[in-house]
Amino acid sequence: MDAKPKRLRTALIALSPVALCTLLLAFTVLPSMPGLAPFVAGWWVLAVGLALMHWSRAWVPAVLVFPLALPPLVLTFALNFHAVKVEGNSMLPTYQPGDVLLVDESAYPDVEMGVYVLEVEGEPHNPLIKRLVGMPGRTMSARYHRLFSDEFEVHPRTGTKPDTWNEERPLEPRWWLREPLKLGEDEHFFLGDNPPESRDSRDFGPVKREAVKGRVVWSLKGSHGFGRVD
Repeated sequence: MDAKPKRLRTALIALSPVALCTLLLAFTVLPSMPGLAPFVAGWWVLAVGLALMHWSRAWVPAVLVFPLALPPLVLTFALNFHAVKVEGNSMLPTYQPGDVLLVDESAYPDVEMGVYVLEVEGEPHNPLIKRLVGMPGRTMSARYHRLFSDEFEVHPRTGTKPDTWNEERPLEPRWWLREPLKLGEDEHFFLGDNPPESRDSRDFGPVKREAVKGRVVWSLKGSHGFGRVD
C-alpha cells in the first residue's frame, strides 16, 4: 500500500475519537455552559496536533491525548466558573436553602427565565440568585399579584387566566412596579421565584449587564442532587 494514503488513514483514526468528543461537547454542553468554550477549543487543537503527528510519522497512541486535555479543563473551570450557596427562601420552590450551584461567569443575561447571580450596587459581598423575567426593551407591569412582561405572564407562569388573583406566592408591586416600567437598552428585570420573601428588581430596580455575574448551569448538591439545571 502506498505510504501516503496509509499515513492519511492513521491520522484520521487518531483524530476521530477526540473530534467526536469535541463535537459532542460543542452541540450538547456549550449552549448551556458557554464558559467551557476555551476547553473545547483547546481540545480540538490537541486533536489536530495529534493528527499532524501521525501524518508526519511521529506516531502517538490516540488515548494519550485525553490526559493532555485535563489541564485546560481545570484552568477553564478556575477562570470561568464558581460555586454559590443558596441563602434564604427567595427562590423557593425551585431552590432550597443550602443548595450549592455552579455558576458560569461567562454567560450573558440572554436566556429569558434563566437563573442568574447578581451583584447589587454597594453590596459586593452579597450575591443574589434571581430569575431573569424582563429583557431590555420590555415593559414590566404588575396586576392581580402577577407579573407581566409585554403582556406575557412571567410570574407565576401557571397558564391561569390573567384577570384572576394569584394567591400562591403572590407578587406585590413595591417601589419599582407602582406603574408599568419600560426597560432601557441595557436593563434587565430580575425576580425571585418566591416573591413574598424575595428582594429583587422590585426593590433595587433594573439591573445592567455589568451587575450580572453569571448564570446557574449545574447543581452540585442539595435538592436537585448533582446534574444540569434549567
